[in-house]
Amino acid sequence: MPSTGPIPPKRDPLAAPDGSTPTDQRLLGIACAAVILPILCDRLVFAWSDPNTYTPWFDGFWLVALVTVVILFFRTAHRSRMWCFTTIATAMLCAYAIAMHMAGTVDDSWTTTTFLAIPCLLMMSLQISDGGFNPHHPWRTARRWLLGWISPLTKLNTVGSTLSHALNAIRTAPSGHDDTAAAGDATAGGKQHTGQVTTAHRILLIIVVAVPLLIVLTSLLASSDLVFDYALRHVIGSINISEFLLHVLLIAILFPFCLSLLMQTEISNRLRVHACTPSTAAAAQTNQNERTIDTTVAAVVLALVLLLYAMFCAIQFAFLFSGRQLPDGYTYSQYAREGFFQLLAVVGVNLAGYALVLCKARRTTPLTGMLIVLIGETAVILASALWRLHLYIDAYGLTWLRLESMTFMWMLIAVLILCLVRLFVPRLPLATIGFVLVVVWYVALVLTNPNLIIDQYNTARNITDAI
Repeated sequence: MPSTGPIPPKRDPLAAPDGSTPTDQRLLGIACAAVILPILCDRLVFAWSDPNTYTPWFDGFWLVALVTVVILFFRTAHRSRMWCFTTIATAMLCAYAIAMHMAGTVDDSWTTTTFLAIPCLLMMSLQISDGGFNPHHPWRTARRWLLGWISPLTKLNTVGSTLSHALNAIRTAPSGHDDTAAAGDATAGGKQHTGQVTTAHRILLIIVVAVPLLIVLTSLLASSDLVFDYALRHVIGSINISEFLLHVLLIAILFPFCLSLLMQTEISNRLRVHACTPSTAAAAQTNQNERTIDTTVAAVVLALVLLLYAMFCAIQFAFLFSGRQLPDGYTYSQYAREGFFQLLAVVGVNLAGYALVLCKARRTTPLTGMLIVLIGETAVILASALWRLHLYIDAYGLTWLRLESMTFMWMLIAVLILCLVRLFVPRLPLATIGFVLVVVWYVALVLTNPNLIIDQYNTARNITDAI
């Protein structure tokens, strides 16, 4: 029979590589934040008495979430200028959305800001709160940002351990220095606290057990007896038991995912603090410098793409830019509408291909020349999309989406100029500067009163209802 040795202790999912874990008090603070945020989300987001009544509380929830991130992770986050920039931009967008909501102007710009821009920037602030953002290697941060949306679903194993440490902090807090020392020993792997149950612990157990039990039993009794239900409603007023249970269920569902997200940030921060050794940094730099695309393959594929773009650009100069007569059955407004978004997608593919060749293929003079041509042809494609959009706006008026698209393309022109500069300045943090440009563009756009710009443009051209 194989010999059986002692079973090794199970590794704490909260532990860093050196075995240390956050203090119980720290975990208690994170657990409290994970309780408060779902409650506020329920009260500020899902508890509207009338969906048609405009209140600023939905946007206020994002502001509270941002303040929570700042309070929890400021100690490590404030060292990063990018974190400060992202946090300030998020706060400005929250203030804009609240002001718009209070003024009763809930339009497309508010919707885009509230449901897209603020959540994306808030997740970015959370993921770079370790203070270790490297502007020359932003793809690691981009990967963390993408994984941040799914980590609460895949890392729920940290919830139980966090709650255990948080309860230990509550249990030992009233006992003074001796219990605190015992808690520290337990964190390091020693014996757990075995003293008497404290008053705070008893109160917590009563709340955890009694409140859900009373809610469920009261709901069952009220549904089984109409007289009891009437008396209960007369006593407690207009509270709807079923609706109340739904809100409690919502909070209970959101809590573990919120706690998992915050703990993943805490664990990631600790891992980076304990894992930043010269050897690992050198290994990461070596991986970054690896070239995995064959230069010949890249050059041939790029040459074929450039030939295709050359034919397309020739058509643009022949018809769109020159104002020549279009084929029968086409108007300039139809010509503009049918091609704008496709061309914008082509520009996105070109920028992605440029980044891939720049980072993964060995630089040669012919390949650099092809990249310059690619930037030039992309500029022509972008000018074509911009021209089409102007034709469409002239025909149908200016709206939020068209103003957003037009200014975004002008921002892309600045990105293309940076792409050209990057070919001759290798140390230029192109992706980081591009991210900053996108944030500055959007914040500046919403703060310049886009509704006023749209109204003035349409009024000057006698357009009463842009379509």
